[in-house]
Amino acid sequence: MLTTLILLAAAAASLPAQGNGVTLMSNVDQYSFYNDIWGYTAPDGREYAILGTRDGTAFYNCSNPSAPYRVGFISGPSSTWRDMKTLGPYCYIVTEGGAGMQIVSLVNPEVPVLLQTWGTSIWSHAHNIAIDVGAGMAYICGATGGVPVINLSNPTSPVLAATYTARYVHDAHVQNGLAHFAEINDGDYRIVSVASLPSFPSQDSIQTPGNFTHNTWANAGNTVCATSDESSGGGLALYDTSTPTNIQFLSRYDVSGATIHNATILGDRVYASWYTAGFVCLDISNPANPQVFGSYDTNAASGTGYDGAWGVYPFTQNGMTYVSDMDNGLFVLRVDGPVMDIAHTPLTDTQNETGPYTVTATITPLSNNFISTAEVEYSVNGGATQTLSMNPLGGDVWEAAIPGQSAPAIVDYFITATDNLARSVSDPPSGAHEFRVGVLTQIYANSFDGATDEGWTHAQLATQDDWQRGVPQGNSGDPGSAYSGANCWGNDLGPSGFNGAYQPNVHNYLRSPAIDCSGKVGVRLNFQRWLTVESGQYDQATIEVNGQVAWQNPANVDLIDTAWTAMDLDISQWADNNPSVQITFRLQSDGGVDFGGWNLDDFELYVLTSGGGGNTIVLSGPVSIPAGAPSTWNFTSAPASAPYWFLKGSSANGLTYNGHQFDIGGPVTVLMTGTTSALGGGSVTLNVPGGASGATAYFEVASKSGSQWKDSNLLTVTVL
Repeated sequence: MLTTLILLAAAAASLPAQGNGVTLMSNVDQYSFYNDIWGYTAPDGREYAILGTRDGTAFYNCSNPSAPYRVGFISGPSSTWRDMKTLGPYCYIVTEGGAGMQIVSLVNPEVPVLLQTWGTSIWSHAHNIAIDVGAGMAYICGATGGVPVINLSNPTSPVLAATYTARYVHDAHVQNGLAHFAEINDGDYRIVSVASLPSFPSQDSIQTPGNFTHNTWANAGNTVCATSDESSGGGLALYDTSTPTNIQFLSRYDVSGATIHNATILGDRVYASWYTAGFVCLDISNPANPQVFGSYDTNAASGTGYDGAWGVYPFTQNGMTYVSDMDNGLFVLRVDGPVMDIAHTPLTDTQNETGPYTVTATITPLSNNFISTAEVEYSVNGGATQTLSMNPLGGDVWEAAIPGQSAPAIVDYFITATDNLARSVSDPPSGAHEFRVGVLTQIYANSFDGATDEGWTHAQLATQDDWQRGVPQGNSGDPGSAYSGANCWGNDLGPSGFNGAYQPNVHNYLRSPAIDCSGKVGVRLNFQRWLTVESGQYDQATIEVNGQVAWQNPANVDLIDTAWTAMDLDISQWADNNPSVQITFRLQSDGGVDFGGWNLDDFELYVLTSGGGGNTIVLSGPVSIPAGAPSTWNFTSAPASAPYWFLKGSSANGLTYNGHQFDIGGPVTVLMTGTTSALGGGSVTLNVPGGASGATAYFEVASKSGSQWKDSNLLTVTVL
């Protein structure tokens, strides 16, 4: 017992503590290699984890989730693959390393006993075992000669009942007269009736997205089934199986840069092992739009290889979930769900170059936790990322100030909050918020909510044109609503008769009307994007300007947006001074994995400038002044012997007057006017009213030389 606890502490200390909505209760690592996992709940409520290793099966009492201890080990043929299931107080174990099925008694679960190895004359090795608990039948998957079906009505004296030989079956989930088969070699998920054995009439089949169907698991009502494609970019797929003779694809979910292994369903959640990404729990209350409920990374490895989390077992009575990691053993996890909520109103475009730009967020804990730190990470014009600590203001409100930026500037930022258990949440969940600093001259804008397509066209070059303008339905990774208004453009928005995903071997595009950019310099493209697409070596999502590629999705990683994401591109080399600019969004796919494709909203072509003559006057003076007493401000670098105006604004949000952009926002009051000196300077003295204590004022100087306006920097002044 003491040795186990010492191993537990050492293992936990060396592992990455990456949990989002999941709490690590314990980790036990006593062997050199691990494979699948299962569990058993004794009649008196004691909980046990059953963990496969290379050389046998280990049994752990997990009744205290924080202090599991080993109660037994059953040796077996050495193998990378070992699988086990339970029926009543008996555990049945198969392996690729040897013949037959081990039968282990758990009548006394503190002392597991190997009763016999049965079936050696029927198969020489097997990959997996599934048990139809209701019928008392075991299905030996990946065995030589087909799928032997074993009657376990006498649990210690099995009887061969039938054998399925139509296809190789890698894994299965069987219940209520239906077998959900994973036919990995054919890339198919198949439903077979097992109500009248030894007959196996096929009901329907469907090819899974990665064409490498590794496992299947249906919900309790056989109305939804999950499949996993154990291939890079394969992911999890969900199907409507309420009519077994007509399987309907519902949605697909994948973790970028990792490969799924096994998935199970309990209630409205999928519990999945995702190799290097660890454990992932998905909310499938709307199976057409699965959402992350929690995750925990069990391994420091990364990439799409086969390392990390192997199996997952969520069917305990105490709410714990067991996960096996190939390198790190048994993990006992508690799935808490989302741990915090971040409410933030994104910053908007501004002409204020002085700053700061205050980022405010309400960060609310959702479980028995508290927020320990919050940060804002930002970058300017695509440069290096900088980090600001947010300060707690009380009442779950946190704040940080991004410093002022010289126009033109494009600022991207996101918020990350971390709780006392080292669990982090970001806003937005993917991508970044964006705002622009400077004078924005809009050339063309469209939110796609008009009565017509307004000159936008789309076409099929191969297989299918699925571009649609309308309300997105949230299927296959698509958004559940437009970014603004009701409508957006997208590949297969998921209306009646569609599933939200683009199809194999398609080539289609959406193209803007011709946009006149004559006389415009520094043209940029800005829009809101929700894009899910396989890596660029397989499927290509491109943006073209008059036929020239301006952007394409990455070659070696799937791009999976989970929120609307601002995208801003410099297209000046093709668009500047061009009277006819057309933007094309193109999609090409291969014959394999399919995602949700493009979704586009709030399309805009614009020019961002400093405003010309902006902030050329230098205004200086106090930024904290007493009420009821005079204060003086000075300015220099104004036009010589020219009229000037000393202005007070109600905000720092900027305004346009006679075509010139000012930093202050309206309404504006002229506090003093006069004529600058021969050197372009001046001085202003104001007597602040005694009742103005606590007020904030925004001051700026304006001057005019001929027809050209000049203005100063903005001063934010507080009255004491």
